[in-house]
Amino acid sequence: MNTEPVVIDTIIPGRLEDHAGDHLLLEWFEVNKHRLTRSTLAGNDLLLELQRGAIWHQGDALYAQGKLQAVIAIKPTLTIRFDPLDFTQLADFTYFIGNRHLPIFKAEHTLALWLPYDGRLYEQLLSKYSTAIQLEEAVLLTENSIRQQLKDSRKNENN
Repeated sequence: MNTEPVVIDTIIPGRLEDHAGDHLLLEWFEVNKHRLTRSTLAGNDLLLELQRGAIWHQGDALYAQGKLQAVIAIKPTLTIRFDPLDFTQLADFTYFIGNRHLPIFKAEHTLALWLPYDGRLYEQLLSKYSTAIQLEEAVLLTENSIRQQLKDSRKNENN
């Protein structure tokens, strides 16, 4: 077994999520880390470095000397899911959460939102919104972050 990690020299952004080979698992909150040394599922140690301003994405292909080493996969995590009854409840919820400066993620193909699990917050939200709140395992992807979607829409407006 190698004692030195394999240095990743090329990162190809993409959607290789169904890749049958080795995967490097990251937590949702690690996608902004610029330098990582991690073991893949097969036990290979990799050293990864991001350029300034870049982030890791689900499906990014990691290469060393032209050979695919692994594909990034974001781990599922426990979340608080909010399914609003209407836009008024959605606005109230986002105001309530916005004051806490927590990341909010949009669930695909629905108005539902995900928040990373926090025990105290879950209890507060459950008492305030009752049946609209549930716990759920989810993959929190940067592209589904409300903050990231806002940044992207502003970039598109300026182009």
